[in-house]
Amino acid sequence: MISTQPIALAIDPTWRRYRDNFPRHVLGVSRYLESQIMERLTGAYGFKDLRLYYEPYISLLPREGARLTDLAEALNISRQAANQTANLIENAGYIRRIPDATDGRAKRIKLTAHGLDLRRCGLEVAARLQHECEKIVGEKALRQSVETLKAVCLATNTYPPEAPGSKHPVLLVGLLPRISNFINHRLMALGVQRGHDGLKLSYGQVLALIGPEGGRILQIASLQNVSKQAVSSIVNELEELGYIYREPDPNDARQVLLRFTGLGRTLIEDSVENIDELEFEMSQIVGVPALDQLRSTIKRLYHALQPEVAVFTNNEPDLAQLARELRQKLSPEARQHLANLLLK
Repeated sequence: MISTQPIALAIDPTWRRYRDNFPRHVLGVSRYLESQIMERLTGAYGFKDLRLYYEPYISLLPREGARLTDLAEALNISRQAANQTANLIENAGYIRRIPDATDGRAKRIKLTAHGLDLRRCGLEVAARLQHECEKIVGEKALRQSVETLKAVCLATNTYPPEAPGSKHPVLLVGLLPRISNFINHRLMALGVQRGHDGLKLSYGQVLALIGPEGGRILQIASLQNVSKQAVSSIVNELEELGYIYREPDPNDARQVLLRFTGLGRTLIEDSVENIDELEFEMSQIVGVPALDQLRSTIKRLYHALQPEVAVFTNNEPDLAQLARELRQKLSPEARQHLANLLLK
């Protein structure tokens, strides 16, 4: 059988390490789980105007509501930033502001009936995703991994805040985004220490999804669940910094391929060293055996879910991958229309 793996992956140890490492697996699985929550809440349950960053607000609010200042403190953000997001969530109909019985000048933020439904459904979806992950790696392995992730979150001050009196267990989908955020910040800091002082966190959305055969803007936008315009803006900045360049796509005259320059290749080499350093730091927190077990579990999930299979292979995405990408982009009505067209 002829392999569809790019030659660079087969002969270049730097590319192999860049392709297959613990941070990539964590970020890929986290992105997949978050996209699944959004997809299922909008598709199966019919919720509209959702954004991923609404989650902590919906999760944290007790039934009697809370002051915005208390919510901002729990989220470790400014009151102004909390108020801006709260306004969006209020406009979507998930929260409302009510008078504070203890202070006539203040307001409390409280979940509406629609917001309570969203939280209940969100917990159902998260639990279902946890069960699906258990079927892939086993209940024991996943439980051990969740405990290790908790320890890392506590040590790095990234543990998700909990609603007062909450009795719901902390699940994988609640921990991975926090760990992903920590990993992104730490890798960027290490990159700056190695001389890449122009890096921004947003650049990781593009850099991580350029494989040895190049990358495509539309593909990156689909995998990251962001707009083509947002990816194009990052690509322009990376081009100006000298990390990547564009060339015509031989398979599609309407697109371009993104490739690493010599400086970009240096960035990849430095990134591999940064990954090794990050993994060593995490082993100092939880111990080598626990980190090895966590690495093995997340790697199995990553390869089973295939969140980035199209980036590092020459073959077309499999049908399951294609279906996931289309579900992220299409409304339920558009999906039904597409199905009818395919059956003609």
